[in-house]
This record gives sequence, structure tokens and C-alpha cells, in this order.
Amino acid sequence: MIVNVCPAATTKAPPDSVWKVLEATDRFGEWTDAAVVSVEPPGPAQRGQVVRFAARGLGRIWTFTIDIRDVDPQHRWIDLVARFPFGIDNYEHLTLTETEDGGTLVRFN
Repeated sequence: MIVNVCPAATTKAPPDSVWKVLEATDRFGEWTDAAVVSVEPPGPAQRGQVVRFAARGLGRIWTFTIDIRDVDPQHRWIDLVARFPFGIDNYEHLTLTETEDGGTLVRFN
């Protein structure tokens, strides 16, 4: 079964500030409710990078990965696949767009 949703949110933070949060793969745990176990290769988000996580739930520790498929810092977007247990793969295209007031529209498509 395929489920397609497109959540979006706005923030008053400028796009460059939001981009710094999104590209800092070693800090993904701060907004994923999981601990980053490793980032290979280390550094900012880049094509081919794999971020490994561990999270506690239902009395056990679950592991999952985020595979960075492509990144365009100039246009502020990242393509990734979050790979969860039980064969659940979540394909995401994260984009940042500046709003009229200088804030940021963040889309997860």
C-alpha cells in the first residue's frame, strides 16, 4: 500500500538558518526523537550518505536509517529515504522556500 501526504509548515526563521539545521546530519536526532548512531561519510548532508539511528519504543530498541539520495544546497532541497523496520520506506523530498516576510516554508513531499 502506498500512502502519499505532503505536510508543510512555516517558520519566521530565514531559509539559510533552517538549511543549517537540515544539512547537519549529526544533529538529526534533535528533531527525529531518536539517537544518531553514525553518519557515513561524516559531514553535512551529501549524496550517498547514510545516517543510522536507534530509538526506544515498546520495550525494545529499534534501528533505522536515513539514506541521503541527493542534495542541492543552492536551491535548498534534500531527497532522502527513511528505512524503518518491517520494510517501511519513507521517501521524502524536503524543500525550503522563502516567504514574503523573510521566513521559510518547509515542505516534506
